[in-house]
Amino acid sequence: MSKTKILNKQALNEKLRKEIDLNDSRNRPTGGGHNTPGLAQPKQIKETLKRLLGYMGVYKYAVFLIFIMLFIATSLALLVPILFARAIDEYIYFLDFTPVYRIAVIIIFLALFNSLVRFVSRFIMVRISQRVVKKIRSDAFGQLMKAPMKHYDKMDAGDIVSRLSNDLELISNSLGQVILEVINSSIVIVGSLVLMFYLNWALGLIVIVFMPIMVLFTVKISKKTRKGFKAQQTHLAKLNGIIEENISGLKTVKLYNQETPFIEEFSLENDKLKEAGFSAQFYSGLVWPFIHFMNNLMFLTVVAVGAALYLRYDALVTIGQIAGVGQYSRQFMMPIANLAQLFNTLMQGIAGAERVFELIDADNEYALDGTKAIDKFSGSIEFRHVDFSYDSHELILKDITFSAKSGQVIAIVGPTGGGKTTTIKLINRFYDVQSGEILIDETPIKDYKIDALRKRIGVVLQDTHLFKGTVLENIRYGDLKAHDAQAIEAAKMANAHDFISKLPKGYQTEIYEGGQNFSQGERQLISIARTLLNNPDLLILDEATSNVDTRTEAKIQDSMKTLMQGRTSIVIAHRLQTIKAADKILVIHNGALIESGNHETLLEEKGFYYGLYKAQFEQ
Repeated sequence: MSKTKILNKQALNEKLRKEIDLNDSRNRPTGGGHNTPGLAQPKQIKETLKRLLGYMGVYKYAVFLIFIMLFIATSLALLVPILFARAIDEYIYFLDFTPVYRIAVIIIFLALFNSLVRFVSRFIMVRISQRVVKKIRSDAFGQLMKAPMKHYDKMDAGDIVSRLSNDLELISNSLGQVILEVINSSIVIVGSLVLMFYLNWALGLIVIVFMPIMVLFTVKISKKTRKGFKAQQTHLAKLNGIIEENISGLKTVKLYNQETPFIEEFSLENDKLKEAGFSAQFYSGLVWPFIHFMNNLMFLTVVAVGAALYLRYDALVTIGQIAGVGQYSRQFMMPIANLAQLFNTLMQGIAGAERVFELIDADNEYALDGTKAIDKFSGSIEFRHVDFSYDSHELILKDITFSAKSGQVIAIVGPTGGGKTTTIKLINRFYDVQSGEILIDETPIKDYKIDALRKRIGVVLQDTHLFKGTVLENIRYGDLKAHDAQAIEAAKMANAHDFISKLPKGYQTEIYEGGQNFSQGERQLISIARTLLNNPDLLILDEATSNVDTRTEAKIQDSMKTLMQGRTSIVIAHRLQTIKAADKILVIHNGALIESGNHETLLEEKGFYYGLYKAQFEQ
């Protein structure tokens, strides 16, 4: 089996196990809402920029080549006004046009060479930026696959998607545009200033007088533009959140006739987005008209002052110098305005990079991985004085102690929010306990390799998740090495074969995202088939029949009996009728194990379990 398939299998198994639904709302750590946060200002500019440059370090020679190419091409292009001034003063003024043709050819050649170099530089820079972004994206996604569950408790799924798409796009734009323009603009600014004074220092001073006005205006407008674009991003994120929330809950919206209020909410946020967008675009649009006006005014001033000096002090300035400095004045100011505009792009890229690097810097659950590999568990489980808290403040589980022998069925019951689901998360090492320890086969689970541990534990959830693909592919997620015949046999054992065979394309029927084209019971049977194919040693059933009808429940119960044969099983259930035959029933209330025993013993004690049973089966 190829390394790629093995990695895919590990990622898929990890994703399947992360689907444990936190039914105990009290146990679910608070996370973000549906809204994707707007892009904030970067907080650690130097560190983030240094890190971005670190990713580009692999291509440092290519970037250096681009710098050399642009330096040569731009420097040569800066000679054009001098050649133009020389042509006027030395040849056109004396009506000697023959050398002018040669100068014209040189100017055309320099223009073509400059265009070619800029095209090649842009091509190389785009390739570099895309490879850098690909590397960052791979690192971020790879780290997400290794991050512990507590990381996902603090982040909304929409925010993660936004970081891996929108924020990375901002990085790509920054790398592709800013580096080239900064190099080119810097060369043009320095070169134009030097050559301007080389041609005529007096006319060069006129340009310097205009520079503070241009810089001050551009900086002030850039601040307003940056503020406007930030507000636009924020309102866009909120609008996307409204769209996502309403589409995902469309049935509920229609059921309660809430279309109008949501339309009004959308319209209100849409108006805010329009105003923010108008403000951002308006201030952004002011820059270039002002720059063009100032450029023309500066050119006119250079020509007017130069003409006056020429008429009165012809030895101080020549016509060619007036024309040359006029051209340099245009070349000098445009890059300054361009750099101010690029500053916004750079800040957006750095802000996006910060958010992506937060994903890359997430904790790695494998940093605390055990060293013991395991091919098979005999199945004994023991909790020894386990305390656990999600936030290190309020204990969710308090001094939980129990044991299960190999092959036993352990049922966990209790009120919603009592800590039942949290118990099974700890067995999978989605979280580590604050104190105490959990043992499987008399070995602390921290000593086992995480992948090996989870591979030998099968989980059937209350709300199972199916992936896009065929029915057969979804069953084979349990074991990618399995043959189709083995997957079909697992479906037969799970009582799923009959309804799959009646599908339009049988096992090749496509499943929509999340399995929405299948009923809850059908999804559950496919999930059980997937677990059977995985052939785990320990089995966890979390309210596996709570959302299905009576007939489907009977099928699921029958398939679960097959699934549980010869395996240590932990069953979480609200329907006490389904766990009467369990070898041991644990009653967890407010995070504490308050009762333990079999069904008959607990009824005789007439404690908390007795009250639950009476409430369900007696009027």
